[in-house]
Amino acid sequence: MSEFLENIYVYLWGALALLTVIVGIKQRAVYPFIIALFFIFMTIWYGLRTFGEYEMFSGSLGVIFRIVCLVFLAAIVGFYIFYRKKSGK
Repeated sequence: MSEFLENIYVYLWGALALLTVIVGIKQRAVYPFIIALFFIFMTIWYGLRTFGEYEMFSGSLGVIFRIVCLVFLAAIVGFYIFYRKKSGK
């Protein structure tokens, strides 16, 4: 992968984190902040890979990455189901 694309991924995740924090502040909701935490995690992870030149997707770090992504996915789906039941839809 080219260096340009690696840098773009870091900035993309950072922009998404910033946008979801802004949405969370405007809506005064918790759900966007949870998603923003995931985007912040992705920004840091890709930033360490790009700028720190660590192998972040191989070995035990790759397993940690997958586990953290699974936990965030479960939390997001859990909050969605809770919200849907709470709203009565």
